[in-house]
Amino acid sequence: MNRLIAFFAKQRLLGNLFTFFVILVGIYSAITIRREIFPNVTFDIITITTLFPSASPSEVEKLITNPLEQDLQEVDGIKKLTSTSVENRSVIVIQLDPDQTSEAKGKSDVQDVVDRFELPTGAEDPIVTSLESKQSPIIELSLAGKVSDVELRNIAKSYERELELVPGVARVVPRALRDREIWVETDPKKLALYRLSLDEVVSALGRQNVSIPAGTVKPGSASQFEKIVRTLGEFESVEDVEKTVIRANDFGAAIRIRDVAKVFEALEEPTVLTRTNGLPSLTLTVLKKEKADAIELVDAVRKRVQELQSQGDARIQTGFLMDMSMFIRRRISILTGNLVIGLVLVLTILGLLLPFRTAAIVSVGIPFSFLGAMIIFNWTNSSLNLISLIGLIIVTGMLVDDAIVVTDNSVRLMEEGHSPEEAAIKGAQQIWPAVTASVLTTVFAFLPMLFMSGIFGKFIKEIPLGVIAALMISLFEAFLILPQHFAHFMKPTLKAAPGASRPGPLKRALAATTAFWENKMVPMYARALKHVLRFRYAIAIGAIALFAGSLVLASKGMKVVMFPPEGIEIFFVRIETPTGTPLERTAELIRPIEKAIAGLPDHEVDDYLASIGLVQQDPNDPETRRGGEYAQIAVYLPPETDRERTAAQIIEQLRKEIGLPPGLSSVRFDRVRSGPPVGKPVSVGIRGAEYEDILPAAKAMRELVSSIPGVSDIADSYIRGKEELQIRVNGPEAAAAGLSAASIGATLRGAFDGIVATSIQELEDEVDIRVRYPQSARAQESTIEQVLIPNPIGALIPLSSVAKVTRGQGLASYNHESNRREVRVTGDINTDITSATAVARVIQNQLRDFQKRFPNVTIDFGGEEEDTQESFQSLGRAFIIALIGIFMILVAIFRQVLQPVLVVLTIPLGVMSVIWTFFLHGLPLSFMGMLGIIALAGVIVNNAIVFVDFVNQQRAEGADRFQSILAAGKMRIRPIFLTTVTTVSGLLPTAYGLGGLDKFVVPIALALGWGMLFGSILTSIIFPAAIAILDDLHEFLSRLRKRTIN
Repeated sequence: MNRLIAFFAKQRLLGNLFTFFVILVGIYSAITIRREIFPNVTFDIITITTLFPSASPSEVEKLITNPLEQDLQEVDGIKKLTSTSVENRSVIVIQLDPDQTSEAKGKSDVQDVVDRFELPTGAEDPIVTSLESKQSPIIELSLAGKVSDVELRNIAKSYERELELVPGVARVVPRALRDREIWVETDPKKLALYRLSLDEVVSALGRQNVSIPAGTVKPGSASQFEKIVRTLGEFESVEDVEKTVIRANDFGAAIRIRDVAKVFEALEEPTVLTRTNGLPSLTLTVLKKEKADAIELVDAVRKRVQELQSQGDARIQTGFLMDMSMFIRRRISILTGNLVIGLVLVLTILGLLLPFRTAAIVSVGIPFSFLGAMIIFNWTNSSLNLISLIGLIIVTGMLVDDAIVVTDNSVRLMEEGHSPEEAAIKGAQQIWPAVTASVLTTVFAFLPMLFMSGIFGKFIKEIPLGVIAALMISLFEAFLILPQHFAHFMKPTLKAAPGASRPGPLKRALAATTAFWENKMVPMYARALKHVLRFRYAIAIGAIALFAGSLVLASKGMKVVMFPPEGIEIFFVRIETPTGTPLERTAELIRPIEKAIAGLPDHEVDDYLASIGLVQQDPNDPETRRGGEYAQIAVYLPPETDRERTAAQIIEQLRKEIGLPPGLSSVRFDRVRSGPPVGKPVSVGIRGAEYEDILPAAKAMRELVSSIPGVSDIADSYIRGKEELQIRVNGPEAAAAGLSAASIGATLRGAFDGIVATSIQELEDEVDIRVRYPQSARAQESTIEQVLIPNPIGALIPLSSVAKVTRGQGLASYNHESNRREVRVTGDINTDITSATAVARVIQNQLRDFQKRFPNVTIDFGGEEEDTQESFQSLGRAFIIALIGIFMILVAIFRQVLQPVLVVLTIPLGVMSVIWTFFLHGLPLSFMGMLGIIALAGVIVNNAIVFVDFVNQQRAEGADRFQSILAAGKMRIRPIFLTTVTTVSGLLPTAYGLGGLDKFVVPIALALGWGMLFGSILTSIIFPAAIAILDDLHEFLSRLRKRTIN
């Protein structure tokens, strides 16, 4: 390494060319890098969605969910399997264990099982999808206007087609968009009059709507052309459908569709209604392709919408409800603003405390390292996002640490009489082992984060990538680029000649700063250090007591919250009405809630979108609920810095104002937090074989959760289903009539739900032709018994003669976890009062008594508490691995064990500083705060490493134990001060939002910033005392050995 340093220090042209290359390529990479709000990650979650039209929840559970869950047991690597069986739909959610299988292999294995699964008659093929962050919506478009439903639908379809052509758009997901259909509403009385069944009507339409090729006519003469023969019967209009013959006789009499049915074009029955800011609307959600730049894509979408609006119907109003690019723009602006302020502070401090040339040489490492990191980001296909920017902010002040130490040592040698080139080479050669070790300890603190498991590990991977890349490039620059800059840019230190002109104000200020440091600060620290060495045992005992007290404070006075609900800009109002409530009725019942939201101040609400019949956060939400009794209102807020109240305060006002309006079963509020997906703050599952065992336990659990202060919006997943009219088939009578339960059920489905007989293929749409009874007949229960069922010989048998109609009620949904039925009790929390961990602790204290009362059920914790435990376990493993890595590096550098142990013991000083920082700021210990502590472990040891290295050098030159500590302290206090202040200056703008506040990143910036500042101060006092105590131990052991020998 010494030869390499000397070689590059003398290669001015090579060094400058390399610097120019990194800057040029780095600028290009920074300009072309992809921008996103969060990195693209897979969440190891697979969903299987199976549609089973007209099936009840119990039928879905029995015929699809249960057997498919059994088949899925053969798939390796399943960590958790949950399912929901609701009317018409089965949804199975599989969470994979990334330590056992990959997402790609897991999805392939699941698909193999699904492909072999035998579906019941009428069920559609299951759809297997994986949940990935790249599938998240990027922008949502609302279309509203005083036009008919058909006109609005046609306009929305044209927008959908045009937006899908925009480069970078993966797909456009419409909401509340209904397909066109042709309805053939058969009159039951006319069918009975003509002795016709629904099956005959359906068959006639299917037979007529065909186009059958019959080959070609090949003429015998070569001068004639071949002609294609086709039999044409395809429908082109409603009139064609009406003219279709159902039955005819030999005398030319025919029964046509128009004789027994009313035919007209309509939109399919609505399953979802949407209103934007109180007005009926349709929405289009745009999903981006993985490689697309989010900001460029949104700009292109907005431009295309503007063009379409200028060319289209003036009655249509367009609006953008969820523009994720605004989050990206704002967060990138905030973080880059804080980054720039941090850089300015770092450069200012360097300029004030170092001579101009020295500061300039040191400062070169910052843009060099940043641009080098941009090259690596592009090379590894990473993007510029909130997470990668956090890494760059963390490392801002660290990038000059190695350069400061190298330059400070070279300046000292130059002041001793060495030439700039000699000082540059020797200065770098003397301390490269210690500086390399200090950088590697930081690298090893972040390195385990690259291999953290689970969603959170994938989510934060770009933080260590950015830090490690920038640090390694900075280390390269400090030893192979900086020395040649120093050698050719610095001037030898010369004494001022008699009669020389007076120096300028800048030089006088620098000289005054240097004099103050050398004549005031260094002597003051040296005097303090003498007292430290004298009272070293008292200081050590005080440090241990302070650390123990800090741990007590952390355990008793601090809450643990995975992602604190700060900076919330979207929240949902989730609404339920009594089971069976029609869609249109629910739409009217939620108007008071919309009115309350509309009454909020304009500066507190941007828009709100009501969805009736659908509850989901995004198109990939595995907890989606559908049905007329469900509704949600998504409320979009301005940035928290642009409003007076937080989302929690706004929600609390709405909660009090809304209460529970008449006709509603429940009203709950859900906040959308930054970061990876996490479960509910409170989520307790009660599992058992039968609901008779589960329901009493679920009721008791709900009462227990309700009694805990700070818990709100309590709900459970047990919902009574719609009232059922159950057809009980009389087996013998049905068999005698030539009927079966299957034929009876199929005819009833056609009468009420309808049968798609055939379809008309148009240029842009496929229009289904649906045969069923008219609404007037379907609205009457008595119609059921009057339905005529055809038997094999063509006779029509009234249902009342072979079956009996009874009433019953099932469940709206059947929920499973691990193949067992489950009821899950959920709730939200007020983090000012409690935390998910505290609530879980209260429940766990009651579990023994609970299990005695309900022995046939099992209890498990999910949601945020489960995520918290898994993530903190992963963080704990990363912290231990980091400590081992740091310790091994120190042992390799110092070639002993005791001094590395002392260096590692400085980490608790930083942890203690973080605990007090969070306590005084009133912050809970969060996931991002824990990341800051792990990162701090690798940074805070750097000053101790350099300090010990200089102590060892002084002792090698003959200094005694106390003189070596004092000498190292006097020589290293300035670089220690500089590295600490520059690191802190790079972080505190983000911690306090000097360039704009983003509360998501505040905890990690506070942990590193204040942890480094106070940790370094404590290290400067406690660490020398620890070295002296270690020396005492050596002397004691030496005397003991001598006595033993004697």
